[in-house]
Amino acid sequence: MNNNFLKFKSIFLIIIIIFCIQCYFYQTVIGEEHTTSSIYVDITGKGNFSTIQDAIDNAKTGDIIYVGNGTYHENLVIDKSIILIGENKTNTIIDGRLAGNVIKINSNNVEIQNFTIQNSGIYFPNSGINITSRYNIIKFNIIKNNLYGIILYDSSNNTIQNNIIKENKNCGIYLSNSSANFISNNTVKDHNFNGVGIYDQSNYNVLKNNIFFNNGYCGVNIKISSMNEIILNNISNNYIGIHIPSDENNIDENYYSNNNVDIDKENLSPGFELELLIISTLIISLLLWKRKKIVL
Repeated sequence: MNNNFLKFKSIFLIIIIIFCIQCYFYQTVIGEEHTTSSIYVDITGKGNFSTIQDAIDNAKTGDIIYVGNGTYHENLVIDKSIILIGENKTNTIIDGRLAGNVIKINSNNVEIQNFTIQNSGIYFPNSGINITSRYNIIKFNIIKNNLYGIILYDSSNNTIQNNIIKENKNCGIYLSNSSANFISNNTVKDHNFNGVGIYDQSNYNVLKNNIFFNNGYCGVNIKISSMNEIILNNISNNYIGIHIPSDENNIDENYYSNNNVDIDKENLSPGFELELLIISTLIISLLLWKRKKIVL
């Protein structure tokens, strides 16, 4: 009887100990959960920080950083998932001082809205916003006077919408090896080269309801990329409206006006393919003849 009682008592004590340990770890985990915070940046020093980068460095994942009006001469690096909101897109200005990227996004799930973003450096790949991550949202900004407006490199599933992207030296939006991005309701105008360049296996992107106006070469230029959708856009006053490498991209229901060429296809003509075949055959024959002569 005593043995059974002692056994029961031991089991009961073990259960109590296990329960206490579980409660301890539960409280520890709950205590470590991060509640989203709001951080305020004011150039006059009235907020939590007077520079945007200091706010970013002190933020935690999920925090919202509100930036007051003013011109912030900074080159931002964002390496955590945060939301960055300007007070007014005309008067809240991030100026890169003609050096590097104005904003470099390395982390996923970053949102940037309501800023003027200007004056990147002058060497590739300097840009207003340079993105090498995924699931970011860029909206309601003015992006101007950079080498490139926005560069997506090896970057997918981003949303770029309701921005004014203008007067950047080379290109408004440049995609390289970047797929499944959604680009909509932007005005992309007054670039020396392309409004949007889609290059190097950038596939399954959607460009919808944008205005591509007065770009020096193409409104949209697609090279070595397929399965992109260019639909319901207003494409006007460009040298070439859309340049496409093949019929593997969906170009549909766009409005064209005052372009030198509305749609320019890169397909090789049968005559040119025949010429390439003849030249290749002659070169191979010449190499074989030289080889035979050397052996003899």
